[in-house]
Amino acid sequence: MSLLRRLRANAGDPHPATVSGFTVGAMFCLCGLYTFFTILLPTPPGFHVGAVSLIGLSAVLGGPVLMALPWARIPTAARLMIAPVAMTLIALHNVAAGTDAFRYGMFFFLVFVWFGLGEPRGTSLRMSPLLVIAYLTPLIMRHASPSDLASLSYTLPLYLTVGELLAWRTDRLRQLQERLRRLAEHDSLTGLPNRAAFMAALQDRCAAPGPVAVLFFDLDGFKQINDRLGHAAGDDVLVQVAGALRDIARPGLDLPARLAGDEFVMLLPETSAAEAQAAAGRAVRRLGELRAVDGTPVRASVGVAAGQGIAADQLLARADTAMYAAKHRPESAA
Repeated sequence: MSLLRRLRANAGDPHPATVSGFTVGAMFCLCGLYTFFTILLPTPPGFHVGAVSLIGLSAVLGGPVLMALPWARIPTAARLMIAPVAMTLIALHNVAAGTDAFRYGMFFFLVFVWFGLGEPRGTSLRMSPLLVIAYLTPLIMRHASPSDLASLSYTLPLYLTVGELLAWRTDRLRQLQERLRRLAEHDSLTGLPNRAAFMAALQDRCAAPGPVAVLFFDLDGFKQINDRLGHAAGDDVLVQVAGALRDIARPGLDLPARLAGDEFVMLLPETSAAEAQAAAGRAVRRLGELRAVDGTPVRASVGVAAGQGIAADQLLARADTAMYAAKHRPESAA
């Protein structure tokens, strides 16, 4: 994949690791460009234009590479190795650019902004020893005054406060996004994936190689349970059914879901028609063990559809048709 295509892919990837890597890469680019801009400004004594330009060029060239890396597949520890690299570049820049207060501290500040926006809480604290070394080394090399050395006593708390506050805020936003995503993709009563989540998973599976099957469940006599015992009793039956489907699903493979009302489905990846029929039989027996609050047994009709290279909506429609056919036969699976 070309660098440009990888950049476009990462720009739209919501994975937290990708967002963090893309963010720090963008910061490298922007800081490198800003370094070139500072050359045009009045400079302090001892400012080395060539060295500062080389450091800025390194950041500009390295930024797109960082933005394009597959961060979702790279361990967190490897991603955090960017921090010592960044602080080393900043220290070299400060050796070459002098001890002007704004120039000296700005890039360190941006590193901690990255920690806050892209990394877990506590990262700023863990990286603070690196900051102390990178901050003090250029000052010592330039024989800075005691007041310049003492500036660490207020810059370090500032950086840590900003980094940790941003990390706390970012963590809260991610938790909120996760709750909203779950609400959008799951049934509020049973906790199972809803129709939208199921169809997305089914479409992905149908587009992949290998056989796939769908079980379509409809509870028999559910309306009578609702009418006779009340909606609370009906809800209890639905929750029991959801639990039973979770119990029989193969962990990490099968996906049970609630479509609507008393209709449930289960996605069975890598499953032939014969295997799906056997799974339907097990499901019917498991559901037959359930009881409403008054002891009424729970019964279900099950439709089975299996195939390979078939459209998701077509496979679901076949399972739906098979379920209605099952309602008119003594067996409960078709």
